[in-house]
Amino acid sequence: MSMKTIKIHSYEKGFHFRNGELIGLLDEGRHWFLKPVAKDQVYVSNLRDPWIRHKDLDLIVKSGVLEGKAQVLDLQDFQRGLVWVDGRFEAILSGGIYAIWTTHRKVKVEIVDAREVRFNHRDISVILKSAGAKELLDETTVAEDHVGVYFQNGRYVETLDAGRYVFWRGIERAQVFQVNMAELSLDITGQEIMTADKVTLRMNAVVAYTVQDAEKAVRSTTDVKQSLYRETQLALRAI
Repeated sequence: MSMKTIKIHSYEKGFHFRNGELIGLLDEGRHWFLKPVAKDQVYVSNLRDPWIRHKDLDLIVKSGVLEGKAQVLDLQDFQRGLVWVDGRFEAILSGGIYAIWTTHRKVKVEIVDAREVRFNHRDISVILKSAGAKELLDETTVAEDHVGVYFQNGRYVETLDAGRYVFWRGIERAQVFQVNMAELSLDITGQEIMTADKVTLRMNAVVAYTVQDAEKAVRSTTDVKQSLYRETQLALRAI
C-alpha cells in the first residue's frame, strides 16, 4: 500500500472528504492517507481569502465544523447580507448559504429585509460602488426643483424631495416619476382660427404654469405638458 500526504499551512484549513462524505476539518500540519483503503479528498481553503467556496458548502455548514471559525449565513429569498471585511465593504449577498472565515480577518455582517424596498444606509455611496450592486439595487436621483412621486406595485407611497434614492430589485416593483415643480412656460404656435365674419386669424400664445399637486399630475396624465398644450388649443379656439 502506498501513502499520500497533504500539507496544511498555518494560514489554511483542509476539508477532509472520504468517499464523498465529510470526515472533518484538518488543521496545520502534514497529514498522511493510505491510497488503496479509501478514496480520500482534501479541499484546502486559504484563511486569508475569507470566502469559503465549495460545491458541498451546505454539507460543510450542517456538519458544524465551522463553529467558532467562520460566519455562516443562510439568507432567505427576501433577505440581503451586507458584508464588511477588515472595516472595508466587501459585498452584497442575495438569498443562499454563505460561509466566511473569521480567524484571520475581521468580518461584520448586516442582514437587511429587502421587502422594505426603499433602502437607506449611512454607507450607501460605498455600497453602490461594490461589485454586484447594479444587479441588486436601483438608484434614482430626483433633480433640483423636482419631486419624485414614488409608487410601489402601482400603489402611491409618498412624494420624495430632491436627492438620491436607492431601491432593492427583484422583490417589489418600485417606480419614481419625476415632476418639475418650478414655473415653466409653454409656447402654443400656429393656431389658425376663422372668426364669425370669415376672417382667418393665426394666433400664438405663451402659457406660464406651475404644477401644484405632483401626485395628481402623475395619476391624471402620462404627459402634463402635452395635455396642457391640447387644453390651451381648445381655449384659444373657444375665445
